[in-house]
Amino acid sequence: MSNRGCSFQLLLLALVGSTTNVPAAAAETHCPANVVSVPSRFVNGHRIVLAVSINHTGPYTFQLDSGTQITIIDSSLAAQLHLATQGAAEVAGVGSRQSASFTRLDLVEAGSVAVANQNVLVYNLQNLHPAGQRIQGVLGEDFLEHFDVLIDNAHRLLCLDSSAAMRAEMKGSRIPLVATGERDGVALPGLLIVAVSLSRAMRPVRLLLDSGTETPKLYNISQYMVLQVSNHLLLRVRGVDGVQQILSPLPPQNVSIASLELPPVAFFALAGVQKDAIEKGFDGVLATSFFRRVFVDHRDHFVVLETR
Repeated sequence: MSNRGCSFQLLLLALVGSTTNVPAAAAETHCPANVVSVPSRFVNGHRIVLAVSINHTGPYTFQLDSGTQITIIDSSLAAQLHLATQGAAEVAGVGSRQSASFTRLDLVEAGSVAVANQNVLVYNLQNLHPAGQRIQGVLGEDFLEHFDVLIDNAHRLLCLDSSAAMRAEMKGSRIPLVATGERDGVALPGLLIVAVSLSRAMRPVRLLLDSGTETPKLYNISQYMVLQVSNHLLLRVRGVDGVQQILSPLPPQNVSIASLELPPVAFFALAGVQKDAIEKGFDGVLATSFFRRVFVDHRDHFVVLETR
């Protein structure tokens, strides 16, 4: 089974870290404002794989995933590092809910940046193997929210900046992010959700900008679209939670995000009612790989998108 389109969208207990500066390793600087890039590899055109150190050990192979609220460490790596479980948690993917646990990491480092006192989910990532490589963890939005983030797909470049230096050099419309609110009275790490106009939609559609997928998907389309879904052409995919999803192709949609016009996008509709997507306030996902560059300002909650 394919594991395309398998980003997590996770529920979260209150998980907050603090930013820590780490001496920069020798690396070429290609990011705006002379920010040092984070060594990374772009696999299959969209997955971003990078080396991450945990509590001054490693490096370990992680995937960067803007569609995941909370950082995840594989259960086998947690056992190897003798990490103590600090409580139970729930992994809530689209169409599934599974038990997990969480633990606290003293320090998570990626290139020259780091976050201290990071709570993470401990979960079995055996289904997440881009290009056959074992992934030992997923860096989620609770790590990324400490930085301005630039994903430069054109140059296969990842930039994380805690100094706000890149912000001044970003040109283009500032597209506001849709707020994701709280759970049990606690603010959640935000997801990168933007309001989008689709040519066949009856209302604005909220799409999650997701670096962990390549398949554009729409959920619960009966709520906002009048379309005949084909039952003859089906795509079956298996996510990192091991749950199989059945997708139906939709006619290509013209996509407008603020003043930005994208070429027609061929979305897939996920079968069944997706309650988790409703709870988190989004109607589907759009891969960050659709854009030449994606800049995220987590402080002021906006993105700048540059088309290819």
